[in-house]
Amino acid sequence: MNTSALVNSSLRFVLLLLVQVFIFNQVAWGWGQGDLLFVFVYPLFVAMLPLRLPRPAVILLGFLLGLSVDFFSETIGLHAGALTLTAYLRPFILRLIQPRDGYNIKANPSIYDMGGGWMFRYLALLLLAHLVMFFLLQTFSIYFLSDIVLKTVFSLPASLVVTFAIVLIFNPKA
Repeated sequence: MNTSALVNSSLRFVLLLLVQVFIFNQVAWGWGQGDLLFVFVYPLFVAMLPLRLPRPAVILLGFLLGLSVDFFSETIGLHAGALTLTAYLRPFILRLIQPRDGYNIKANPSIYDMGGGWMFRYLALLLLAHLVMFFLLQTFSIYFLSDIVLKTVFSLPASLVVTFAIVLIFNPKA
């Protein structure tokens, strides 16, 4: 990881942590059964890490960001567990949506390098994995499968729209 990528990733870590904790953790919508719609933007950090970053580093950084969100949210490992799994699954998702010619060795997961359609699918799959694991850990029981599905169905589009908008606005090139 070169110096500019390190600085960009460090800034992204801090900014996404602050935005998640101070804005999006304060917002939850629901009706009837309680809160069903949550917005998670911090998985974008794992999504935007350089493609060639070693898997253990991605997992460790995901764990550290999740733990930081947990610290401010008082959720005792929910975010850390979900983001660690998301970081672990990242190479599988990247392989699943790999372009026909493979990835350029210097490519980064950005609209600039990979295109908007690829980025949308990538974020959707990462967020889906993250949300399912988060809500599963939150309930800690398959008995609440309907709650897990409902929260995921409502939270995925909201989180995807916000994270994709962030990518479009900032369009990171490194």
